[in-house]
Amino acid sequence: MRLRQCLLLSALIVALLGSCRRENTQPPDESGLETADKSTKPDSAGKDHEDHEHGELGGQPELEAAPAVPRTRDQLDPPQTRDAALIAVSHSNPEGAIEFLTKHVGKQADDHEAAFALAWAQRLVGKRKDAEQTLADLLKRTKDTPTKVEAMRQLASLARTRGDAKRAEQLLRDAAKLVPDDLLIKGELVNVLVLTGRRDATETGMLVDVLYDAYGNGSAQTASELLGTAHAGLAEFAFKSANRVLGEAEGAAPASDGSELGDEIAMLRAGLFLEKYKPQEAAETLALILTRDPWNSEALALLSVVMLDQFQLAAASRIADETLLVDPSNPDAHATLAWIALIEGRREQARDRVTQHVITANPSHAAGQAVLAALAFYDRAPKGYDKARDAVLAYNPKHGLFFSDLGDLLGYLHLYPEADQILTDAVARLPDDPYVQGAFGLSKLRLGDETAGREALEKAWKKDKYNERTLNVRQLYKDRIVPNYTEQVHGDLTLRLPTELQDIVAPGFVAAISRARKALDTAYGVKISPLRIEMFADPEEFSVRTVGVPSLGAVGVCFGPVITAIGPYAGTHNFDQVIWHEIAHSYAISLSEGRVPRWFTEGLSEWESEVADPSWARESAELLFEARRADKLRKLSELELAFLRAESAIMMEVAYSTAAWAMRYFGETYGRPKIVEMLRGYAKGKSTEELFVEVLGKDMPTVEADFEAWFDRQLDSKLSGWRPTPDQPDERMKALSLALEQASGGKFEAAQATLETLIKDKKGDGFQTRMALAAVLERRDDSKGAIQNYEKAAKFARESLEPLIAIVSLAEKQGDFSKQLDTLEQILAIEGMSLEPVLRMVHVATMLDDKRLAAALVIGNAIAPLHPSILAATALLEHRSGKAGKVRAAALLDLAMKTALLPEAREDVLVLSALAAAEIGDPRVRDLAPRALKATGLPDRVEKLLKPHVP
Repeated sequence: MRLRQCLLLSALIVALLGSCRRENTQPPDESGLETADKSTKPDSAGKDHEDHEHGELGGQPELEAAPAVPRTRDQLDPPQTRDAALIAVSHSNPEGAIEFLTKHVGKQADDHEAAFALAWAQRLVGKRKDAEQTLADLLKRTKDTPTKVEAMRQLASLARTRGDAKRAEQLLRDAAKLVPDDLLIKGELVNVLVLTGRRDATETGMLVDVLYDAYGNGSAQTASELLGTAHAGLAEFAFKSANRVLGEAEGAAPASDGSELGDEIAMLRAGLFLEKYKPQEAAETLALILTRDPWNSEALALLSVVMLDQFQLAAASRIADETLLVDPSNPDAHATLAWIALIEGRREQARDRVTQHVITANPSHAAGQAVLAALAFYDRAPKGYDKARDAVLAYNPKHGLFFSDLGDLLGYLHLYPEADQILTDAVARLPDDPYVQGAFGLSKLRLGDETAGREALEKAWKKDKYNERTLNVRQLYKDRIVPNYTEQVHGDLTLRLPTELQDIVAPGFVAAISRARKALDTAYGVKISPLRIEMFADPEEFSVRTVGVPSLGAVGVCFGPVITAIGPYAGTHNFDQVIWHEIAHSYAISLSEGRVPRWFTEGLSEWESEVADPSWARESAELLFEARRADKLRKLSELELAFLRAESAIMMEVAYSTAAWAMRYFGETYGRPKIVEMLRGYAKGKSTEELFVEVLGKDMPTVEADFEAWFDRQLDSKLSGWRPTPDQPDERMKALSLALEQASGGKFEAAQATLETLIKDKKGDGFQTRMALAAVLERRDDSKGAIQNYEKAAKFARESLEPLIAIVSLAEKQGDFSKQLDTLEQILAIEGMSLEPVLRMVHVATMLDDKRLAAALVIGNAIAPLHPSILAATALLEHRSGKAGKVRAAALLDLAMKTALLPEAREDVLVLSALAAAEIGDPRVRDLAPRALKATGLPDRVEKLLKPHVP
């Protein structure tokens, strides 16, 4: 992150200087940092999202980020006429509609439309008993058959929401007696039969056939008829057909019209999309309702579930809270908030919310009971799981989604063995359920049992060919992994890596993993064995293998003894740092038995990788300084929320950086043994507050205060001098702005004078001032003065690379190779995560035969071992290492030549490949030497080595 931040912070200077931009300055490529940024933005499906992703989640089309604070809801005036009241129900004023329609229906008992509207409004505000009474009264007093049937259907729907399946079924059967050919009633009856575990019953099959026939012969025409026939497809897992029919129904009764039936169709379709791991489509469908009625409580409640599915906890929480502003008793919204509380470590709050607001409304509420089941596992109370499971199965003995969702929830909590346990139970109970088999398969893959995992996925796919995760993972193994990847076994370590070139890259991978394991085994006193690490060449392959959907956006994920990662094939990240970070997670998960908070394990992994190599540190002082100045830093006691409630990539980076500093503080202040003791304490179910007292001997406020004091000292030691505050202008800001304005207008002498005065007389000496002065001096061709000021700028911001990059550029223009190497060495000591500085270091060190080449190649091979420049330079050193090295050198050079011989090969690739070929004695040097010697600014040594090979 540091490189990107220093570039962004200098953007103002660069923009204002305009024509002053340094020529021939090539800053390090930022691409190596982008995918290595950290974030808990969820994967696109949300399911199976793991906390230990080492990367920025994204790529899949995201739902629009929601504001952190719930909207305020204006109190609307009650309508004064019947027509206005009917509109108010579907346009964010159900309370006003109730006030008018209650009186109106009391006077106009035969106004059936108004009665239905009243019941709808009552339902939307959570007065479900009142809605049932309104419908029951209507049913008693009307003699109109269609009205009776619709009242029965709506009463059945309300009965289902409180878990009374028998009442719902009886109402629908009574309605069917009145209208034997009604397709919607038949469809609703099919739905009840499926929801109560009778999907395979003879009656269900017969009803499904009737509904299929009605659609096939064209007799299903109206929106209600199409809605009814859609239930046939849902019952038979024919989701593509069901979605098509629902689309037709939606066209006949669009949600934009504001009808209750239109909303029902849209809600059912959104639920279908969510069930098939298409959250974006689900959100877009709900938007059809919410565009018209932004406060529709039922649509908001389902949208909160969609956001939760995306692991956008802040947005999910906000939307659930907004739901409760309209319907304070909505069990789905309360269940969402309970899931979030549990994930965020507020276990008792989660328990209370479910027991007080969810299962009181519906004892068989699957999402609510999943929270209680997960709590039972967390508390090691198996009878609690049995009770929650049995409550759900009492309503639907074949509720496979309950087990699948519970498995996901346990995954969020890092309880992978427990998730596998409940899914094993589910498979024994429901061996033919595709949701169960799909979740079971993914669980087995997470734990490294690929045989069982793939068998389960195959069973799931045969039953349900439209589940996105099942389809993706199944195809991944069939089309990509089996034909293109190989497993290597090194003792208790199993590696999966691309078959092509495995012999080239595997030794480096094994060495890096072995170093990390050896150090961490000693540090934590346990051994993670066996360990399985899968390294993918393609980010989409990695993403599908990890979470079942493409475009995860991370570079590594830890499931305990199984780690998946993107290999260093594209120069996007430092593999050694990633693998150290992920393996460190394995120890934290093992010692805590999965109960470690996110902030603790993420900060610990960051600190451990920093201890291994300080250039891997991702604690951005610049970012945290600005966050502190903007009062955006979370306290230690709030760090879990910093991860889970971050609503932007930059705030997620703040969370990671703060956690890293926190764990460095604990490590340096109390020592790693205390950290290990805390991890073991988490395994016993103890809270962070309890462990601070027990292990550190201090309560949370004391530890928090001590950390903040240490943090401020550390931060201020890395950043010093005057730092502009654009929103708080003073004389110094005015002077800096004037100087930049002068420079942008080409008045460089005046700009220099202004800046020097700012430094001398106005206490304006600092990073930005020195950077601006250096840039102005560059423009005035005062390279010596520019370098001096860049060096002074670097002292004000000890993590910043921007001044060092500028010095390298100037040294390159002057042909000062020694200065380049010295400065590049400084850069790599600060930032060992990006490719371009390493490539430049390797290029210059190889040309000069400098001894620092070996150290640079360690970094280069961790970031891009297949880059032709890295290959060529590595080949050169391998050739010098002995007989075995000569064989490997030839293989490495052959790979480099595939690029070097191309007409468009980069200058560094040409020069380094030519030098390696000359030393190794490869005849292709005759092709490369003439082209390489055309490069400008070559050291004399290179010309002497290559000229003899020019034909």
